Amino acid sequence: MNAGVQTSSLRDAHRNLTRRRVLDAALGLFRDGAVEDLTMAGVAARAGMTERTIYRHFETREALLGAVWEEINAIVKTPSMPDTPERLIAQPREMFREFDKEEALLRAIVTTRQGRELRLSVNAQRQTAIRQAVRAARPELMEPHFTRLCAAVQLLDSSFAWAVMKDYWGLAGDEAGAAASEAIRVLLGYGAAPEDQHAKEKTP
Repeated sequence: MNAGVQTSSLRDAHRNLTRRRVLDAALGLFRDGAVEDLTMAGVAARAGMTERTIYRHFETREALLGAVWEEINAIVKTPSMPDTPERLIAQPREMFREFDKEEALLRAIVTTRQGRELRLSVNAQRQTAIRQAVRAARPELMEPHFTRLCAAVQLLDSSFAWAVMKDYWGLAGDEAGAAASEAIRVLLGYGAAPEDQHAKEKTP
């Protein structure tokens, strides 16, 4: 390896390490309930670097929030927006159990102004995916019924639904995820899940 290539590789490694420190600092603010510090200055202080360094990796706070959202999705194993009926139905079952493992992080996202800002930063893309999935399942729906259904489905496929079922009904993530998935399945016109239908048939 020549000196130029080696220098470039070291530079890239340092850049990646610094970016990782920034994202870990931002996630740490959520986990510790210090979301009021989710500013460029606050993240810089948490990461032990200057604001100028933060801006080298994220040109705007919006860019940083977008990267943080991607990190959160990776943590709770939500790799993409659910843009098919099947993905939309399956997602709460997959996500809610992971929410239990990262409860402090998810509660900060649900309850704080900064969490709301983070959610809204990707809401347009999320709405587009949900509309695509709902339209595939319910092509006959006209407005305003179509948008109402999309809104209800988005609520069920969210950390809000997980928090309400956990706090008010005592459901663990697995149970809450199953409940949300089953409700979405019915709303999309797919009927009861096969296991639910089987249980119904066995009821005397």
